[in-house]
Amino acid sequence: MDSFSRNMEGRRFTRVPFKRSVRFSATHDERTASHIAQDLSQGGLRMLSSEFIPVNSLVSIQIQLKDREKVMDVQGRVVWVRYNPMAETYQMGLEFTPDAAFQRAMISEFIQSK
Repeated sequence: MDSFSRNMEGRRFTRVPFKRSVRFSATHDERTASHIAQDLSQGGLRMLSSEFIPVNSLVSIQIQLKDREKVMDVQGRVVWVRYNPMAETYQMGLEFTPDAAFQRAMISEFIQSK
């Protein structure tokens, strides 16, 4: 399936499981913390966090696609947040910004290798 076509869930990009720690900081906050990514696509990622980050917050994400591979910085925006009261965590959807073309290409290569 073409990664740009919409899949059965109506998504623009194909998602793959991506259970890795990512470094994350919101532009309105100097702190950087590690969070757990859940899945990854060329357009963004889903992650778990113990901290609430408001929708539309601009963020900087550091992702290491493979072990021993250089960490890349990707800019993004929080597009949705869901609170899980049982685990006291937040699940968030992040969309990569349009100016992240180089990073999107690297992520696309990674996804196609899965």
